[in-house]
Amino acid sequence: MRVLKVLGLSGVGLIWGALFVFARVQGAFFAWFLFYFWTLLVVYEGLVWSFGLRGVETSRSLSASRLSAGQPLEITLSLTRRGWWPLLWVRVRDDLPERWRFQTLGAERVLQPMWSTEASFVYQVDAVQRGVYALGDTTVETGDVFGLVHRTACIRRFDEVMVYPQIVPVRGWAGYHPEEQGLRQPTRRRAEESTNVLGVRSYVPGDRLSRIHWPASARRGELQAKEFELHVTSELLFLIDAAETSFASRPASLFELEMTVAASLLKHAFDLRRQFAFTMHARGVVSLPAGRDQALLFRCMEELALARPDGQTGFQETLLHMVNEVVPGTTLVVLSPEVNRETAAAVHAVRHRSPVEWFMPVPGGQLTDGQREGVEMLERAGARVYLIPSPESLNALQRGGMHRAAGG
Repeated sequence: MRVLKVLGLSGVGLIWGALFVFARVQGAFFAWFLFYFWTLLVVYEGLVWSFGLRGVETSRSLSASRLSAGQPLEITLSLTRRGWWPLLWVRVRDDLPERWRFQTLGAERVLQPMWSTEASFVYQVDAVQRGVYALGDTTVETGDVFGLVHRTACIRRFDEVMVYPQIVPVRGWAGYHPEEQGLRQPTRRRAEESTNVLGVRSYVPGDRLSRIHWPASARRGELQAKEFELHVTSELLFLIDAAETSFASRPASLFELEMTVAASLLKHAFDLRRQFAFTMHARGVVSLPAGRDQALLFRCMEELALARPDGQTGFQETLLHMVNEVVPGTTLVVLSPEVNRETAAAVHAVRHRSPVEWFMPVPGGQLTDGQREGVEMLERAGARVYLIPSPESLNALQRGGMHRAAGG
């Protein structure tokens, strides 16, 4: 039988011709018996070749095309057939994404439908990770009982599965809110500050002349600008760090934690009916205008599902760029592990126009000396910093500095 498998269908035909010649020459009963037996085998193999996959179709259905990271995905493959020829066996195989092949059992199955017109099986992908996945073609294979004939059909199809970041409940955070803080809403006038002077600071090129505090400038011998109380709006602007330099030498779990925090905060803002906008600078700049509807939330989730830490622009540059882009009084919600002197300087520049809430993913909750120093500089620059060691820490956020934010 092993020799027959090597010879295949063409070899069977050659043997059939040789047996016919042998039977004609020998003329004995045994010679003709071999010839007729082999004739039946040739007919059988020809029928398998001709009708093996005729009228066979497959369909695929997914339990969901949109789901959150960590959820399972069930895939059902169904096979239908028309015709009289029985299928002794049929192998069905799905073309799965590379990342799924090591966490999926049963994607390839051998069925024995015989004369049944329908057959199906279900397999599951456990704990699907964030991302966008493409399921490709379905391959169907059948053959004879001897393994001499194999017929294969590739059924073209394409299904896309989008996996959003995991969303966890957020408690204890609502950003700056004018009704809670007792601050006024911005007017349509050009001025972004109230008339309440909180203090003075060094004059920055671009400040209006009306902001110069002349008595303080005379006392200090250099130009000083008035520091006003900020008007604060209900609007939140989420700024997501996807710069390659921020994650190049860090574990992949850090970026996944940031995506989970971003998705959870966005969902929380939506549930609070807060108006929010979204900006992320990866390979290109993704900027979604402010709103509070469900379509905007889904659009943000899609961008987070697609996100990769591959931005070529350093995050501090993106943050500095926001100084002139952010609407005065809008709360800037920053998600980034990049804390250093440069980002603190950028926060200091932005803070004169808008409050800054900084969420820093720190897997395990352990800070290096450099990170601790960077967090302290951010707080001195006016940012409210939250350290996020795990998604569960979003359940108990508190107002205040880094120790309280981390639960310390």
